[in-house]
Amino acid sequence: MYKKLSVLIPVYNEKFTIKSCVERVLAANTSGLDLEVIISDNNSNDGTIEILKSFNDSRVKVLFRDSNDGKGANIKNALKNATGDLLLFQDADLEYSPIDYPDLLKPFFIYNADVVYGSRLTRAKATRIVGFPNYIANTIITFLFNLFYNKIFTDIATGYKVFKKEIIEEIEITSNGFEIEPEITAKICKNNKIKIFEVPITIVSRGYAEGKKVRWWHFFTYVYHLLKWKIVN
Repeated sequence: MYKKLSVLIPVYNEKFTIKSCVERVLAANTSGLDLEVIISDNNSNDGTIEILKSFNDSRVKVLFRDSNDGKGANIKNALKNATGDLLLFQDADLEYSPIDYPDLLKPFFIYNADVVYGSRLTRAKATRIVGFPNYIANTIITFLFNLFYNKIFTDIATGYKVFKKEIIEEIEITSNGFEIEPEITAKICKNNKIKIFEVPITIVSRGYAEGKKVRWWHFFTYVYHLLKWKIVN
């Protein structure tokens, strides 16, 4: 039923992790699916580009953008070049481990899922303990989303999302920044025919001193866009 998995990696200034990230993705268990890795670089300036140019694997395709317009623009650039039956979002910072691919893919084979989210907040797998404000922010965002959209997610801000190609292709994505996350989730949840599943994942969160890019104000951006896409058709 499914032949190929496309792993989309948006990158910006990740010279310390991008090589290990790609190596782990290439070595991951893809449950028998062929693998392609689509990397979109958002005009990095820290040496990441030189590392990306060094990759020599037919499964890896690297795209270079001329400007940094945000994570959303980077993801959309990768999406345009993906050819897999299933599309998986993979952050380049290794907070999320490719060891979880079999669990993320299983619902597609067993339950004919359309979308699968990897939840960081169930604590069913290894979880690096981080600051309380981050936990509260993610909990509030998820609670508000469930309230607005009548769902029972445990973690909507997760970076691990997997889609059937036809599902993500049907969504008109307009966001260029981090707000792409609530936009995609809101739009798939407006269609009750889409079967969404959630599975626990490992999370090795990093701090701001380690290069974390999400900031406190993104909480308000996230909430605003939850409301926006609830109202806007």
